[in-house]
Amino acid sequence: MTLTAFISSLINEGKVLVAPAIEPFDVEDLRLAGVHLQQHYDDDSTDMPGQVPPYDPEAALWAACYLYRAVQFVLIRRLGEEDIKAHLLPFTGIPSAAAIYAADLTFRYMPGLFDLAKGLSPQDPLVKELEVMAAQWPFSMAAIPAVVPEDLSVIMQHPSLKTAYIDRIIQAKDLRKCRHPECLPLVQEALGSYAAMLWPEFEIDLTVHI
Repeated sequence: MTLTAFISSLINEGKVLVAPAIEPFDVEDLRLAGVHLQQHYDDDSTDMPGQVPPYDPEAALWAACYLYRAVQFVLIRRLGEEDIKAHLLPFTGIPSAAAIYAADLTFRYMPGLFDLAKGLSPQDPLVKELEVMAAQWPFSMAAIPAVVPEDLSVIMQHPSLKTAYIDRIIQAKDLRKCRHPECLPLVQEALGSYAAMLWPEFEIDLTVHI
């Protein structure tokens, strides 16, 4: 399956297929994938709170390629640690608000893949790589309980990302992330007087840690 078809199927159907071997992406495929990602950004941004960050095409395409390769590594078990290092490459751009949101267009699906990879073998080199990557992209990884964010400053400085992130960690019911000093007052504000009804465990946990 091409990267373009992978993105389209992921976004529209929530399922994917990948090629049975790792081969370089075709130049035209990368161009068309970029077009799809731009269109998805335009559509998705209407559901985000407030003014979204501008589009970062480099981050969007990098994240889509990373996710595609990660799926391949989950499925093609003969590939080893050296292959992982060679093909799951870190982002080389600036981790700005624009990059965080653009990467999230596909990275929001990473928690499901992470759970699948960890279920196969918790000590697998792929799981270790995904844990490192996930800590660097916390906006997209709110649903992974084991991942501790490295830095929330860029997220917290952008109103749209901040609101969306708080919503995500509440939805994930992740007490550890919600107790983060920068997040706790925002979580309390979002839950308001309905905290005991919407999330009783949060009220109990907060009382215990006061």
